Amino acid sequence: MALVSAEQEIELGSEHFVKMQEAQGGLYSADPAISTYVSKVGHKLAAVSDRPDLPFEFVVLNNDTPNAWTLPGGKIAVNRGLLTELHSEAELAAVLSHEIVHAAARHGAQSLERQMVAMGGIIGAQEVLRDSKHQELLVGSTLIGAELILLRYSRQAELEADHYGILYMARAGYDPQAAVALQETFLRLAENEDPHWLEGLFLTHPPTKERLEANHAIAAKLPQGGFVGKEEYETAIKPLRQ
Repeated sequence: MALVSAEQEIELGSEHFVKMQEAQGGLYSADPAISTYVSKVGHKLAAVSDRPDLPFEFVVLNNDTPNAWTLPGGKIAVNRGLLTELHSEAELAAVLSHEIVHAAARHGAQSLERQMVAMGGIIGAQEVLRDSKHQELLVGSTLIGAELILLRYSRQAELEADHYGILYMARAGYDPQAAVALQETFLRLAENEDPHWLEGLFLTHPPTKERLEANHAIAAKLPQGGFVGKEEYETAIKPLRQ
């Protein structure tokens, strides 16, 4: 039985989303059109996800570390530092669809529940959570103390997010091979121990050969081709390049 209900999951994500944005550099507001573009791509993917009813929200943060993260309930942030490292709309779709799966599959909520059990005690957690005041205190201290978005997802959660993320890309009309190419780039940068990436995306989403091979396998089973959008992407984020 889930310790955090679907309603609580959405409430928690919404409540902490603004706080986490501020902690990670705040919204990128120099060119609102970039955030609008990212949000448009995100909602296109969310619409074909397994939980399209979630109140998905996509924002761009004024942070040059290449990273993206998700809070429970579909609250997704992408740093401008990651946008400048991507090369097409399909690569952006690969990043966003991966994060959408984390939200749709409740990976963040499950991490939160594990932390709550650890803090409240396996036997006492359910009892403590019946009291709303205790629940608020326990959940709040868990999010603040553990910094949920900085926790690594489990190996299985990452594989699941990769797998269904590629499926979402294909459903939305994007070339699934972009996810494979992006994972190849991430793995190469990780093996080179690029410090800029190691302190960002790779901290929460460590690339592995296992993930790359799994991406190859699922993409090979899908129809080849699809939208890539290199020119569209470069036009959209041109202000960031400058």
